[in-house]
Formats: sequence, structure tokens, C-alpha cells
Amino acid sequence: MFKKLAYKFANILVNNEVIANDDLEIYRYGFETLIYFIVNISVALLIGIIFDKFIHTIMFLSCYCTLRQFTGGYHARNYTECTMTFAVSYILIIMITNNIDIYRVKYLLIILLLISMTIIYKVAPLEHRNKPLSINEKMKYKKIIKKITLAIAIIVITSLMLNVISDYIIYFALAMFLIVILLLVQIMINYLQKQSI
Repeated sequence: MFKKLAYKFANILVNNEVIANDDLEIYRYGFETLIYFIVNISVALLIGIIFDKFIHTIMFLSCYCTLRQFTGGYHARNYTECTMTFAVSYILIIMITNNIDIYRVKYLLIILLLISMTIIYKVAPLEHRNKPLSINEKMKYKKIIKKITLAIAIIVITSLMLNVISDYIIYFALAMFLIVILLLVQIMINYLQKQSI
């Protein structure tokens, strides 16, 4: 469905001579990615509305989307699987936060956040088989990742220690936890694929 819609948009641009026919595939892929991104964001926001966590969802997405584009990690085989995996993961995050007292476990959360930072620093960026990274890109992404994760850690730790809007800010940390899980899953998949060769 995404591909058909993306082709329609790209063909409109070609037919109206906005882009050259040679660039059709580039624009098709760009539109496909954009549509997919919009759908995933909409699903997350809908989940946020259903569970009365709209602001929390915006906090989560702002951190997750910003960091994920540089870290890499597990990618589902198709758009439906990806959307479903993301939706289930986010619902689980909401369920967990609804059932824990953030202030009672704040030191545990800080330790988990620091462990997550360490894992992200060590393994990210983890390139995707369809999008290999040059050495320069890896170095650039690593610098960006370090800045983003450090900023998130400072915000989360400060919020938890001062007991200020922690029920919102904790979603930054949970976004990092999810990214770590995706990185570790991809590392495991890569390892298993190497073993089967």
C-alpha cells in the first residue's frame, strides 16, 4: 500500500515535469519512507490518546525518533511488522509506567539509564544491511549519539533527583531503553546469521 501511494506521488511529479524520470525511484523511496514515518507517528499518538498519555507520547517520540535515526538496530522485515512491533512495544512501556512508582525506583532507573548509555556508546551506530555507513558517517553519527544521550541523561537524572515532571521525563529514558533492546536484538540476529554460514 505504501509503495503504491509513493509511486502515485512520484509519478505526479514526473508527469508535471517537476522531477526527471530518472529520479523517479529516489523520490518514490523518499515518499514511501515519509508515509511510513507519518503512519508510525500517528499510531503512537493514537495509542497516547487512548491511554491518556498524549504529552508522554510526544516526549517519547521526540527522544526516540531523534536518537533512532543515528543508532540503527533491529528493523522489521516489512512495514506492517514494524508498525505492529513498535505499537506493542509502546503499549508495554505505557503499562510498565502505569504500574510502577517512579519515585520509589528512581535510583534503579538512573542505573538502567547509565547502563543504556554505555551500551549505546559501545555498539551504535549499528548499520542496516540495506544502508551501509562509511567510516566518516560512523564517526559523525557516534559524536551525535554521544551528545544526544548525554543530554537525555542529564535531563532525566536532574528531573528524577529534583522530583520535577518525572512522570513525563521518564519517557525519555524509556525511549533509550527501547533503542538498546533494538540494538541488542540486531546484534543477536547478526551473530546467529554468522553462525549459520
